[in-house]
Amino acid sequence: MKKYQLPLDGSVVILEDKVGEALPLIKLLSKKGIATTYYTGADIELPEKPVQKIRLAFIDIQLFGPSDAHSYAQNILRILDRIIPVNNGPYILIVWSKTDDINAETLEREIMAWTKPPAIVLGLSKSSYFKRFVDLSRRDNLIEKLDNSLKTRFSKEDLDVVKNAINGFYQTDIALAPKKDALKKISNELLSMLQGLDVLQLFAAWESFINKTSGEIVESFSSLHPSDAYWQSNLKSTIYRMAHTQLGKRLGSAADEELIRNALKTLNHIFLGAIENTTYKNNDFFRTITIGKNISSFSRKVNGKKYDIKWSVKSGDYQLYVDGKVLPTGAGPKKKNKIYDLSKRGTNNSEKDTIRQIIDDYLSIEPEINAKLFIDFNISAKECSGAVYKKSVHGFKRKISLLGNYFNVDSKIFRKNGNQAPFKKDELKNFVFIEMNVIPSCDNAQAKWLKSKMRLLPGIMFPKEYFNDLKEGDSFYKTMPLLKIDNQCYQCVFDFRLLKSEDIPRSISKRRKTWFKIRNEVLADILSRLSSHASRVGVALVE
Repeated sequence: MKKYQLPLDGSVVILEDKVGEALPLIKLLSKKGIATTYYTGADIELPEKPVQKIRLAFIDIQLFGPSDAHSYAQNILRILDRIIPVNNGPYILIVWSKTDDINAETLEREIMAWTKPPAIVLGLSKSSYFKRFVDLSRRDNLIEKLDNSLKTRFSKEDLDVVKNAINGFYQTDIALAPKKDALKKISNELLSMLQGLDVLQLFAAWESFINKTSGEIVESFSSLHPSDAYWQSNLKSTIYRMAHTQLGKRLGSAADEELIRNALKTLNHIFLGAIENTTYKNNDFFRTITIGKNISSFSRKVNGKKYDIKWSVKSGDYQLYVDGKVLPTGAGPKKKNKIYDLSKRGTNNSEKDTIRQIIDDYLSIEPEINAKLFIDFNISAKECSGAVYKKSVHGFKRKISLLGNYFNVDSKIFRKNGNQAPFKKDELKNFVFIEMNVIPSCDNAQAKWLKSKMRLLPGIMFPKEYFNDLKEGDSFYKTMPLLKIDNQCYQCVFDFRLLKSEDIPRSISKRRKTWFKIRNEVLADILSRLSSHASRVGVALVE
């Protein structure tokens, strides 16, 4: 049975100016192990900058006094800007109200045009899930304390006057209490409203699963030793040995920071193994999303029209739909390189241009996904294994000479319009020469390679239309798919024949700037291929 997976990783935020109205929701979520962050909206209580990711946000629509709808919406956006990071990713915004509010429509319209819009804005009424009552507990506690402390100091008549004043004051102390199955009803309501956004549910369920798995791994290591007076020192020894798997003989000279970083590398290997080996049985992970098995659809809305490119798994062809109607009827192109034939179906030149742009967007998704799968731009160490550096090549003739290592001399790289004339200088700007650090990570950590040297594997990145012009031979690594980097699509090829070593500059300022890093799975494949030339992959183990 499908159900909405409420986030379990602390990514729920509640924005409510009255603590008494926020507390019932906080308690309700806490009973299910759902941690929340609560803000009243007061500037003094908000963080200076966002401190956590948000996946689900409850916001009280009655945060401010009477105002025009635009000013009201902008005040709420100002608060959200303080708590939602720029790189937050998708989140659901629930406008949590006691009654219908005239500002709600303006808020939704302006927040969807904001720089950090939610995936969807939903409106829920508090009265559907919570009942209101006059909370007299604080009044009763205060009166009891007055009776105990003042009855010997005031006359009964004077004390009664004070009690009556307090009694009248607290008659307006309104509180909320959850109705039966309130959280279940909220979850069901979210599920019904999120039809068509089940991918968002998948990501939320996956993040919760990751959080749960990391907790299980921490428990498995921390329970290696009994909880006695020696637990912490014994566990430090375990961490020390985990660092040894990466550092080897360098262990004794490594600083604490390096020990911790390398112990965590070992922990990361275990984490990835746990994720890959899970069966997801008895888990809501697979019950959050429905994917069309036979049709893949890509949609864009341009000038009021909705365009859909649909690809059939069974037939292998592409079809173009405009506002839900196929144009024209009949079989579409069955090869990706023929997909631009769809643009011929446009009713005029402007629409044909629009369709070509949509096809460009569609085709760019694949190299964007590949870039996320195969490379990483967040690199801390400049000389780490897999780091890729741009190679400066000066002189037009020198560039042409180096291209001869990769491409046939009779290819279009060296011919233009059938003449034996190389490309002009500006036409070579998308050919980027690169070099990759191929010292195995364990050799690098354990200083098994010369400290002042680095081993480099040269390569080239170039537009995909030249891929078929590459030379044949086992010396090339051509397995890398098309990658989108800096808004350019590149093929990436390495040449094992050009493997070399180079001195590492002593001055940090003179060292190479890392462009990106090849991820470990691909790097392991490259090192494995390279091992038949002059390298080995290396294995990390506890000794």
